[in-house]
Amino acid sequence: MTDSTQCAETGLDGRQIADYLAVNPNFFTYHKDLLEQLHLPHEQRGSVSLVEAKLERQRQRIHELEDEITGLMTVAGENERIFRVYMDLLPRLFECASPGELELCMRRTFQEQLRVSAVRLVLDPRRYPVAQSPAGEQLERLYRERMSSEDVYLGRLGKDEKQRLFQGAMVNSCALIRLGTRGEMGLLAFGSADSSHYRSGMDTLLLRQLADMLAVLLPKLVTDDGR
Repeated sequence: MTDSTQCAETGLDGRQIADYLAVNPNFFTYHKDLLEQLHLPHEQRGSVSLVEAKLERQRQRIHELEDEITGLMTVAGENERIFRVYMDLLPRLFECASPGELELCMRRTFQEQLRVSAVRLVLDPRRYPVAQSPAGEQLERLYRERMSSEDVYLGRLGKDEKQRLFQGAMVNSCALIRLGTRGEMGLLAFGSADSSHYRSGMDTLLLRQLADMLAVLLPKLVTDDGR
């Protein structure tokens, strides 16, 4: 019986019967014989009793919960590994003597331990006059078209954008993080060959903490003479 099917004997439709059973959960306690008499269609077995159907749904739900727990444990283990990589990296950043060393240190760590294919530290020449004169225009375009009022962008870039930013590295998804309060220091960019590695909605806490650390270190390393 569907919700739209009318019961000729009682004048009730399926929705009314369902509502009645929902507010009277003890109905089958007083009509136990119905549990065995009523059967539901089943793809493999033809039909099953209400009791069997309920047990099957419970078993299915248990399997789903087990899969969810396994997935959560996998994510937790991966997050712990990433956290340890960050904790090992941060002290070494304080030993760097220039922005170039910062970028190289991060690139080696992320490529070797986190399967990140590209890392770029792009300083804004409008604040730090450096040799990369096109960088200011490039950053402004990325801020306007990809980041808008956001501090972080996660996702994909166009072919030309990837070429300008990552210079030919295999990148199918990226994370872009502003450096400074409004990105006035520049941009920290990570690229992955995995198109789903960086995606909208993922946690960015560690990326933001790394960007905050660089915002503290950069003014001490950059001079008016460049890198």
